Amino acid sequence: MGIFRAIKQVMTGEVIQQIDTAASGGAITMSLRLKRDRRSGDQYVVLAATAPGNYQYFAFDRDEFTAFSHAVDAIQNSLRQCGQPDR
Repeated sequence: MGIFRAIKQVMTGEVIQQIDTAASGGAITMSLRLKRDRRSGDQYVVLAATAPGNYQYFAFDRDEFTAFSHAVDAIQNSLRQCGQPDR
């Protein structure tokens, strides 16, 4: 995905679902947003990291988000193998 398309997706589109999770002791909110392009109907995911005075956004097409999700699963499995309990 090109940088200009990613910026457009972050700034536009309809939010279909949003899940917020606290990070860094509550100082940061990680927000996963399932969005839909209003013209094409294509769905994509935006990951937003927000903290006081700082906002970072990352757009994923379906394939990129699937790869990201698999990476999260791999880290989860590594944590389990190291004896870290799920929280």
